[in-house]
Amino acid sequence: MEQTIIDFKALYREMQRGLTHVNRLRRLVRCLICILYPVVLLWFAFCLFGGYLFDRSDYNTSVAISQYILIGFGVFCLLHYIFMKSLMALNQQETRVMSGIILKMFPTAKYTPTGSIDLKTIAGSRLFSSASASATSLHATGYGRVDIPMGDRCISITDLGITSNNRNDPSTLNSFHILYQYLVRPIFGARIESTMHSFRGMFGYGQTPRQFKGYVMLLPDHLENKVGYLAQTIQRFKQKNGAKFVHLEDPEFENLFTVYADDEVEARMILTPAMMRRITELRKSFRRDLMLSFNGDTFYYASDTPDGFLRPGRKSLNNESLLEQLYREIDFCRTIETSLTTKHP
Repeated sequence: MEQTIIDFKALYREMQRGLTHVNRLRRLVRCLICILYPVVLLWFAFCLFGGYLFDRSDYNTSVAISQYILIGFGVFCLLHYIFMKSLMALNQQETRVMSGIILKMFPTAKYTPTGSIDLKTIAGSRLFSSASASATSLHATGYGRVDIPMGDRCISITDLGITSNNRNDPSTLNSFHILYQYLVRPIFGARIESTMHSFRGMFGYGQTPRQFKGYVMLLPDHLENKVGYLAQTIQRFKQKNGAKFVHLEDPEFENLFTVYADDEVEARMILTPAMMRRITELRKSFRRDLMLSFNGDTFYYASDTPDGFLRPGRKSLNNESLLEQLYREIDFCRTIETSLTTKHP
């Protein structure tokens, strides 16, 4: 693989004007969120319980309450219109900036701002569902996709939102959860659209000339001890697919990853000492949790990024460090593909 040398400081200076515009729009959207959502919550509360604070038998009072409700609805419509226009302007500006950044970093890549990955591919990774899970149990939303040619093959990386559809419980508790997710959580979330998903971040995959005989999954060492959607998915995977814990003789690697496989021999053939050293090095450069899996002739990887993967990071608005981080993350798939196809001593 040919190593590309990029002057990230020069790239940041070139993109600084667009990034500054993104920063201003983000501040405007954040202010509108902090105003709009509390107003909506108060309006709902008044519609539901406001009548108990007044004498509803009095005609004039009832008319006044109705007027307050209509005024509140009018204020909501105005704020919502301003908010949606600002959010649309932000998304368009982020897309323009990201398109320029991707083109400079990877001249041969194809960037699709609304691109996604089909559910069959996502299910094949088994990072978000077990092998027996129905495709309808997941919903995927794409926020951008990068396709990079690698000879006669192509690797794909997407900014992906995964939502579990197993939330059809009509109970009051679930209703409060929905209310929290759609009206309270956006006030504190990194991005408003990320609050709707069980997972938001980077998901990549690529085919290799090599056919894996079994299935191998690499998880953050601490993930299975957490209570959450992904942790529950891992537990289901171990129960339904007969996956076994694989102990490997690399303490540094095992401090970062826990390995499960349905074929221990195949897992050791994939995770050679050289491969483990390479993955360890790449994981440290990520600075956040990373999940990988190998299945069939394809490898997959994912990393949770609530800020959005193919979106200018908040820190990259002030310096070039996150531009370099973005390059490493996109280049990760190419590096793994090369490592899998290169024979190490």
